[in-house]
Amino acid sequence: MKVTTYSELMAEQARAAVRVSGAHHSSWNGKVGATDPSRKIRGSVSWDHTINYSDRLVTAPLKDMFQNARVHNQDPATLRSYREAIKTVHHENTHALAAEGTEHADGKKAFQNLPEQALEEGITEVHSYDNLNEYIDELGLEEIAPGIKTAEAHSSYDHYTPAARRFTEGIGRNTGVEPSEVVRRLAVVNPAEKFRTAAEMLYENSDLPGKIPEQEREAAIGRIEAAMKPSFSGLKDLKAEPDKEKRRRESALAGGAGAQAGIDEVRALSREWGQPAPEARVERGVATEQGRSNGQAELPSDLATAVHASRSGSEPLGSVSRLSEDQMGSRRSGTDSTPERSPEIQR
Repeated sequence: MKVTTYSELMAEQARAAVRVSGAHHSSWNGKVGATDPSRKIRGSVSWDHTINYSDRLVTAPLKDMFQNARVHNQDPATLRSYREAIKTVHHENTHALAAEGTEHADGKKAFQNLPEQALEEGITEVHSYDNLNEYIDELGLEEIAPGIKTAEAHSSYDHYTPAARRFTEGIGRNTGVEPSEVVRRLAVVNPAEKFRTAAEMLYENSDLPGKIPEQEREAAIGRIEAAMKPSFSGLKDLKAEPDKEKRRRESALAGGAGAQAGIDEVRALSREWGQPAPEARVERGVATEQGRSNGQAELPSDLATAVHASRSGSEPLGSVSRLSEDQMGSRRSGTDSTPERSPEIQR
């Protein structure tokens, strides 16, 4: 839908973000609030799914844009203020995207963890920045503010975005999926599911599905997911680094290390499950490889898994029962008593 007023823009903002991203839906509750004017925050999404904007940095420029609709030859500073404002709108609406059967608030606990927070903000900014012109086209804003598509606008979160880019590039190279598509797939799930989505991509595009029993799939993906997180733990501290180039460089290195850790875990799993089963003796009535060759019964699946793990001296990959959702890879850690912190762009 092409919008012609500020009110129409606010009404259409979430639907346009869904169309651009291909997400299942937006969690936005239809309410728009204002950020705290004492803080340098352009926008945020509350855990009740209200979207909040800075009156000075977002709402005022956008209202001015519609009041001066179709004015050509706007000065660069004015066009930049318009573009920065609509980028914030796209960013916050990207936060609100969710997969089928989930909502943005399902990631509240995970967002309190530093790795999940870093990846959430980094991926959200990369997706909203890289697809901003498509978002502008969906809303018809080039007609409202001629030149807005070519105006200058800077990416935010330079302690997070280089890591997100390098991370998705690493996942893309290993899976054969374009990095932009990796970004999109992570952007349309909530904070609790981003690392898991990346881990699933690595798993499904490897030789593991042909080696690992289906009942062990969840545990294997959990291992890959857990391996990728530590590299993102220190990214928040990079915000205090005064050297911008060093900040971006260290962020990129962390993102690359996260992707490589997941790839290395896939290789480790492949080696573990690719080794031939050892010759074993019949002890205490348990049938082994030798016993089966003599016509005895096969090992039950739970004992087979334990025997498999014993080949390399490692712990078994998982128990016979499927792990519950709150046990997967610690991504559900945290308590409801943790103070709420909304995703937000800070300057």
